[in-house]
Amino acid sequence: MEKCRIILADDHEMLRTGLKSLLNQDSFCHVVGQAKDGEELMSRLRKIKCDLVVLDLSMPHMDGMTALEAIHDKYPKIKILVLTMQKDLEHFKHALSYGANGYLLKDDAFEQLIMGIKRIMKGKRFVSPSVADLIAERYIRSFDDAETPSLDILTKREKQILKYVALGLANKNIATKLKISIRTVEAHRAHLTDKLGIKTTAGLVKFAMSKGLI
Repeated sequence: MEKCRIILADDHEMLRTGLKSLLNQDSFCHVVGQAKDGEELMSRLRKIKCDLVVLDLSMPHMDGMTALEAIHDKYPKIKILVLTMQKDLEHFKHALSYGANGYLLKDDAFEQLIMGIKRIMKGKRFVSPSVADLIAERYIRSFDDAETPSLDILTKREKQILKYVALGLANKNIATKLKISIRTVEAHRAHLTDKLGIKTTAGLVKFAMSKGLI
């Protein structure tokens, strides 16, 4: 089986040394180069043939995202496994949109790195387990959000009253603020609760907060 030629790009020398030792112990992996920043990485790629780059996102001189995009444009056949401390979904989405084939957290590196490389070299994606959990949570939450009524079904006046209800104002205080009668406030409030299917004040407060009204 042909070895996977790997370049490690990270500004922490001790981490690179540890990862090199780990990878070279596996019969499939062979570290052929290292780089401490994005500029050095691009220089290495011009001189060294490699199949995969293990890339940190936080590097000096040329950050990982910039390097990632440059590699994807200039060397489209080279696979890229991002190795990072960034576990938020924004970094994850940007990395994949810029051409990353995998996204691995440094906390998981010594347990998951070789597995991730082998998976990527088979033409698949690899995502760190903890990041995968975040994606799953966001996906599940999207169903809950889809079941929540939209603010668009309320009139401008109903939205105003909803906001004041969520802020804890009584009907008479809302009437004073909006310069309308208490009966009109009560009517609008009845309409918005019917439209939203929310009958309790606590439920209206929760809904208003979820929609950013307060």
